[in-house]
Amino acid sequence: MIAAIKIVAAIVVLLVVLNALWRWASRRHQLPCPTWLSWGLGGSLADWFLGTTTALDRMGVRTGLQVLEIGPGPGRLLVPVAQRVRPKGRAVGLDIQEGMVERLQKRAAREGVTNLEGVVGDGSQECFPPESFDHVFLALTLGEIPAREDALRQCFAVLRPGGRLSVTELFPDPHFLSRRKVRELVEEAGFRHEATQGHALFFTANFLKPSGVSS
Repeated sequence: MIAAIKIVAAIVVLLVVLNALWRWASRRHQLPCPTWLSWGLGGSLADWFLGTTTALDRMGVRTGLQVLEIGPGPGRLLVPVAQRVRPKGRAVGLDIQEGMVERLQKRAAREGVTNLEGVVGDGSQECFPPESFDHVFLALTLGEIPAREDALRQCFAVLRPGGRLSVTELFPDPHFLSRRKVRELVEEAGFRHEATQGHALFFTANFLKPSGVSS
């Protein structure tokens, strides 16, 4: 019994250390979730653990919207978003890893989702025309981006006036950002805080691009 407790404790300590090292490294280098780990982001168990339905509801995605996700991975959130915005809406996923975009498109095809597009690109660089989207969101992604300020400025640029930016964070994601840090970063980019739902370890913060402000 004591031996088993020691083993469990050792595993917990190892996970904490690895989490801390990953967070430290991600502050200095762009370290997105590797493509080979994307298998862990699919299925009902991942949806439950990562709060997929809760995050979707908090974002307030509705039919007819043009939606962009920065860092969609294999489409855990973006595929159901595409389903929610049908029939006239569109969902676009921008990911820096070509392998992730391929998996995103394969999942969309497998589930019969035809209003979804995957694009390879860097979220901190200009990739879309100004004011192309009604809603932009990042889920467990903002902390992965070293040039966060640039990425948020790009989000501001591609949103139409009155459009919404949603940021979802969940601890113990290695790149977790606090509610205070998220709000500080996003408001510095020119957004106005709308509402934050959830608690300190799992929340979605919604922001608006002020009406009458062009990119």
